[in-house]
Amino acid sequence: MTQQIRDSLFYEGKEYYLNNEILEYYFNEFPEYRPEHTGAFSACWRGYVAFFEIKDNELLIKNVKWMFSKENKTHKLKDLFPNTKFDWFSGLIRIDAFRGEYDDENNEEAIYELLEIREGNLLNHWKLNFEEFNDFKEILFRDFKTTTDYEKLFLKWKNNNPGITETEIDHYIFQNIIYNVRKI
Repeated sequence: MTQQIRDSLFYEGKEYYLNNEILEYYFNEFPEYRPEHTGAFSACWRGYVAFFEIKDNELLIKNVKWMFSKENKTHKLKDLFPNTKFDWFSGLIRIDAFRGEYDDENNEEAIYELLEIREGNLLNHWKLNFEEFNDFKEILFRDFKTTTDYEKLFLKWKNNNPGITETEIDHYIFQNIIYNVRKI
């Protein structure tokens, strides 16, 4: 499997390469704004690379490099986000150095760093040790299970994976809980 080109976030003087594509949440909600692909590139199946910045406690979308997209005025960045503030996004962005290629969460010596964003505003910069990080994930998962978002995601897993058990579904959802929750 080819490693995908990562989106990046500039925060407190440092550039972070993200393991989750936060612009994808927007395109999943509003597929009519997703540019049409005219080709394929194995290192970037989504067809774009997004560049973000946190400045004055706001999440800004600085640029999007569209790859193999038809020219379409409605898909220009300034048309989608005229103020550059990505106020559509709420959720967690993981920025710690222990993410590795696929978000290693088993390093007991690590300090896990998460940015909590709500409607494009930075609310918290969490720095958690291994035990705190796992406790945090447990709380997120417990609260997430009470939401309709959990029900939708659970049904999606169940419908797309015949024979999967409820325990297995919960395990997969828990493993990705940082990227599944939209509000803390």
